Amino acid sequence: LSSPLSSPLSRRGGRVASRLEAAKKAVIWDCDGVLVDSEALLKQAEVDALVEAGITGVTIDDCNRLFSGFAPEAGAANFEREFGKPLPDNYFRDQIANSRQLFKDKLEPLNARTVLKLHADGRQMVVASGSPRDRVLVCLEKAGIMGCFEKEDQVFTREDVTKGKPEPEMFLLAASKLGVAPGDCLVVEDSTAGIRAAIAAKMEVVGYLGGGHAQEPWYREKIAAFGIPVVYTEDELYEYIACR
Repeated sequence: LSSPLSSPLSRRGGRVASRLEAAKKAVIWDCDGVLVDSEALLKQAEVDALVEAGITGVTIDDCNRLFSGFAPEAGAANFEREFGKPLPDNYFRDQIANSRQLFKDKLEPLNARTVLKLHADGRQMVVASGSPRDRVLVCLEKAGIMGCFEKEDQVFTREDVTKGKPEPEMFLLAASKLGVAPGDCLVVEDSTAGIRAAIAAKMEVVGYLGGGHAQEPWYREKIAAFGIPVVYTEDELYEYIACR
């Protein structure tokens, strides 16, 4: 991937640069599957943990569909509703603990160059993730973008709210702390739960489908069903944000 600074999307007669200067919207980033390519890693680990607990027949696609983007309690309810049995005790807690080393070993960034460019241009940005704070911080560090979110109230996680995605509470909290109206925010999301939360918060939302977990047709169809703009590469996402 070429850097946004030198890509064709940013060289068209300074068009993108001029739009960045006029941009108004604050950017709210989801983390898993948007800033880092973590979802595919997490889904395989989730399947493996279910097999170890004696629950077979659950696929990576199942975990993707039932858990991705959802708060733990919502994911657990999704699973029990579909499979007729509860998740193992402490399932998500154990997955979180095990994921930290997995991320340190294998995690890859997705939109780091775009984040760094927008940060250099002075764009207001925060992260709003359904993951726990310590894991989000590992993601930001691994992606090399920690310095873009080091100010107070630039990282919001499920510990900060009573109801996670698909409820809008986290996005509304982020907008409040930024001091901007919900309508002046642009959310970058990859999951149905996150998109529902952004829509409920009355925020503009763009779907990013460049992560490893978002390549299956069924997944892309679910996102497309919302009728929101969708991008597939970092260059496409950069130009979209620069135009808002």
